[in-house]
This record gives sequence, C-alpha cells and structure tokens, in this order.
Amino acid sequence: LIGIKKFKNMIKFNTYPSLEAQISAISDDIAYNNHDIQDGINANLFKLEELVEIKFFRDIYKKYKNKINKQNYKIVTYQIIRDSIDLMIKDLIINTKNNLNYNKIKTFKDVNKTSFLMVDFSNKIKNSENEIRYFLKTKMYNNKNVLDKNNKGKLIIKKLFSIIKQNPRKFISKEQISTNKFRAISDFISGMTDRYAINLYNNMK
Repeated sequence: LIGIKKFKNMIKFNTYPSLEAQISAISDDIAYNNHDIQDGINANLFKLEELVEIKFFRDIYKKYKNKINKQNYKIVTYQIIRDSIDLMIKDLIINTKNNLNYNKIKTFKDVNKTSFLMVDFSNKIKNSENEIRYFLKTKMYNNKNVLDKNNKGKLIIKKLFSIIKQNPRKFISKEQISTNKFRAISDFISGMTDRYAINLYNNMK
C-alpha cells in the first residue's frame, strides 16, 4: 500500500498527458476510424457510395467517383482511406503547431500548464470525427450480425478463461502464474489471434 501511495503521488492527475501520450491516443483514433470504415466496406456492411453521407468524405469520394468499377472497387476503397488518413494527419500537424505556438510551449514541462490538449484536430475535423463515429455506430457497430459475432466472441473469451484457470500450467509458465495467475491468463488470451482462440475453444469444449 505504501508503494502504491508513493506511485500515485508521482502522477499528476490534474494535468494533461505528455505530448507522446497525446500523439499515441489521437493516432489510435485516426487508425480505428479509418480502418473500421475500410473493414465495413470490405464486409459489405455498407457501400463505398454511402460515404457521401459523411461530409468529410464527400470531396474525397468525388475525386474517385468516375474511377469506381467492380474490378478496382477494393483499390479505390484503399485510396479513399489513404486520402482520409492523409487529410487528418495534415490537419493534426497544423493545428498542433498552432496550439504549441499559442501556448508558447518551449519545454515538456510547459505542457503541464496548458488548459487544453496540444495534440488535437481543428474544430472542423473534430466535427467530422463525430460524423464518422455516428456513421459507424449506425451502419456497423449496431448491425445485428456484428453484435451477434461480438457476443459470441465475448462468450468464447469467458469460457477460455474459465477452462484455462482450472489447469493454467498446461498453457502458461510456472513463473508467470506465480506472479499473478489471473493476469497471466488474461495476457495469454489477449495475445491470441481470433482464429487461434476459436480453434482452441472448439478443441477444449
């Protein structure tokens, strides 16, 4: 407990994360949103043409509209996603530079004194992000087939944990188990690919 208290005192919860952490977080946002759009199209959850419902994608789509056919559908999808990522990154760089200049950031310590995130999109792209999330939520995340697969995945993970817990030495080293058994099992499962987890579950049933 003393160690935990000392560790907590080392972290300033009332300040913004380091620039590295801010970059990491927003990079995840860019990757997830764009790759989910690409995955949704590839999985036929929505069509490439439906991207015009999102204001951000309208101009990008128009650029490739006349080039789309059955043969190059996947290639054009990739090109549109590539352009989307490119626009987001460019906006992020410009807006972050403006934020750093506005707040007169000279050292890493200056970041702790700021009143808003330094590594962030412009308001225009923030609004676009909200549009993209809403689009994905309605077209993909709330799709019945997707929800059914997610629930099946959750069930497989829970059952795998329960089965492995009964005989962890069969899968995990003694050293890892002795440190924290439940953590070791969780780490083992989280490192599995979907296919490996499904096959292991089917073999253990």
